[in-house]
Amino acid sequence: MTDAEINYQGMALNVLKLLRDSKPSWEKLYKKMLPDYTALETALAALDGKAQQRSGISSKGYTEAHDVAETAALDAAMPVVQGLKALYQDGGHPALAKAAGYTRSDIDKLRGLTQVAALEDLYTTAQPLANELADELVDAALLQALHDRTVDYKLLVGAARQQITGGSVLREAAVLHLGEARAAINKLDVRVPNLKSALPELVTQYEKARVIVDAGKGGKTSDTKKAA
Repeated sequence: MTDAEINYQGMALNVLKLLRDSKPSWEKLYKKMLPDYTALETALAALDGKAQQRSGISSKGYTEAHDVAETAALDAAMPVVQGLKALYQDGGHPALAKAAGYTRSDIDKLRGLTQVAALEDLYTTAQPLANELADELVDAALLQALHDRTVDYKLLVGAARQQITGGSVLREAAVLHLGEARAAINKLDVRVPNLKSALPELVTQYEKARVIVDAGKGGKTSDTKKAA
């Protein structure tokens, strides 16, 4: 959320705490205020849930996992490439020119699904030649390793985009819940002053709680209702 939204959330939490602590006093006097209080409580609980989910989206964690999976896939690819090179140089498999021409650097320079496609193509090319590759010391286990490491890597390709999309959805949901909190507070702004004759101290405390504090700079708005 933006700084302004975070600041508003902080104010709303202060309002909720005040009304929760004083609920035994005002609820019996003003039952019509209860739905507004409940709406604020529900909105802030949902907002907090979305914030926690969003904080769990770690681009650093994704990058580390992506790099590890990519390295593992390249490690698995190179023995197969070497085996195909050996078969190609014997002259009996001219169709292996492309696969046999790969270097690790060539595959490493590829990105995303293009890189995955190259790894998959390498496995598809090698699979029918399993018996001949075994003579070049590229056994079934090495072919399977290429397949499995490629599958693992493919699962992570595009995950960054999914994270961004997921974060965007959570952001939209958070803004929605903040809007619900604003709507509840706007109603409370109308009703709480009606308690002034019965609970003057509560009304005074409510007005203080409605001050929006700038969490980044420590300043305050001069009029919270105008800033809301």
